[in-house]
Amino acid sequence: MEIVWIVLLLGAGVIIYNHMYRKKMYREIDRLEAWKIELMNRPVPDELAKVKQLNMTGETEQLFERWRQQWDEIVAVKLPNVEEQLFDTETFLDKYRYRQARKLIGQIEDGLRRLEEEVHQIIDEVNELIGSEEQSRTEIEELRAVHREAKKTLLAYRYTFGAAADLLDVRLTEAEKQFESFAKLTEAGNYLAARGVVQELKQELDSLATMMEEIPALLSECQTSLPAQLAELADGYREMEQSGYILDHLHIERTLAEKQEKIGQCLAMIGELRIEEAKQTVAELKEEIDTLYDLLEKEVLANQYVQTEMPRIGGMLTELAAEAKETSAEAMFVQQSYHLPPSDLEKYRSIEKQMHQLQKRFLLIEDRVAEAKTAYSLLREELEQLVGQIDMMKEEHEQFRLMLQALRKDELIAREKLDDMRKKLSESLRLVQKSRLPGLPEPYALELTEAKNSLQNVAARLEEKPLDMPAVDRALEEAKVSVERLYERTVEMIEQASLAERAIQYGNRYRRRYPAVHKGLEEAEFLFRHYDYEEALRQAVATIESVEPGAFDRVQKLWQADNEDEQ
Repeated sequence: MEIVWIVLLLGAGVIIYNHMYRKKMYREIDRLEAWKIELMNRPVPDELAKVKQLNMTGETEQLFERWRQQWDEIVAVKLPNVEEQLFDTETFLDKYRYRQARKLIGQIEDGLRRLEEEVHQIIDEVNELIGSEEQSRTEIEELRAVHREAKKTLLAYRYTFGAAADLLDVRLTEAEKQFESFAKLTEAGNYLAARGVVQELKQELDSLATMMEEIPALLSECQTSLPAQLAELADGYREMEQSGYILDHLHIERTLAEKQEKIGQCLAMIGELRIEEAKQTVAELKEEIDTLYDLLEKEVLANQYVQTEMPRIGGMLTELAAEAKETSAEAMFVQQSYHLPPSDLEKYRSIEKQMHQLQKRFLLIEDRVAEAKTAYSLLREELEQLVGQIDMMKEEHEQFRLMLQALRKDELIAREKLDDMRKKLSESLRLVQKSRLPGLPEPYALELTEAKNSLQNVAARLEEKPLDMPAVDRALEEAKVSVERLYERTVEMIEQASLAERAIQYGNRYRRRYPAVHKGLEEAEFLFRHYDYEEALRQAVATIESVEPGAFDRVQKLWQADNEDEQ
């Protein structure tokens, strides 16, 4: 019974699905049918009727016939074929041949899409033809006005265009032929070709208008402004030469002739209507002329610099020489008291050598200024280099002088350090005396002797003449290590001795009961009396810990408490 119900449910499901699927497919057929009807009702005939208002000859007639044939084929052949395919689709559905129906629907949709594109193309091309005719008719009248205005300007102001006027006249005359060509193409119905003529004519007249606007200014530059600047440069050059300036290195006369030739080339470019080249050439000429002005101005400024700075630089050298002489005397005095490393002496000899070279170089420059055979700009460069070297040498000299002063300062610092280390050594001895130790271990006594000797070595170094500060510094470093190590060893030794003594006293309570403790403490006392405090502490701790674990911690706490009370 359950199987029967399952079969019935599956059958019902299949029937429902089949019904819904067929309904969906019929909706697709209805959509495609509506699309087909919408294409058939497109206003293509109305658009084609607009074309008939134009001259139906030549290119227009050919285009009209092509569009008409395309539309007739769509209406009479292609759309009826779509209708037949839709009918076949319905037949497949009625026979439940869903796969064939679905495939055919896809083909119909692709076909309608292609027809849609074809219809759009026809309408767009028609609109382009009609629009181009209307736009061309409007623009050609505007271009006629532009052309008339250009001819009037050329006629009225022909003199402002120089040699370019004839070629401008030729170009404007050729433009008139373009108007005639446009009229013939329009009359023949070749509206698209006529549109191309309009665009070419517009580009040509725009170009001519731009040229006619720029040529007068360019001619003014080449015929008036630039030649005037070259003449001014030539006059300025001659005046400066008469005033004693050396300008041979600038080659001004040859450069001015080259600029004059370049102006002639620019005028030729304008006459040939090579306006962009002419504009670039004028810009280059302006930049080159500005450079010439800058070069002459540079010589004037260099002359002012040389005249004003020469005395100041001479004073700088004199002052530096006097300072170097004082430093030389100071260095000789310092050498009697301090040992100067070879590198420092070599540095000072280098300063003296550079000083002589700078003085010699300055005298040579003075001679060249007096001879008046060298350009001021070159003299200025040399003086500026000289000033830079003087500044560098002043810095080196100052560093050397500060080094000499630092030697005495370093000596005082070294003596202060020696005093500090002596105090630290005395503090170590005071701690030993205060601790009332029975004696000093031999290693400690050796360290004490070593520390004293290191301090004596520093003192001896400080008394040497000349004083060798690097050697003093090395001796100071050795003494510092020795004294600090002794101080640390002193504190450690006193602590060990005090703890050993406390541990022995603490362990005395176990002497009678534990023979081993008695023996161990006797060994610790023996070591203590023989100044081996470290080993005595170790022996005492091991002994008391054997009978009372943790005893040493209590001894340490008692010892620390006593120390705090004493402080």
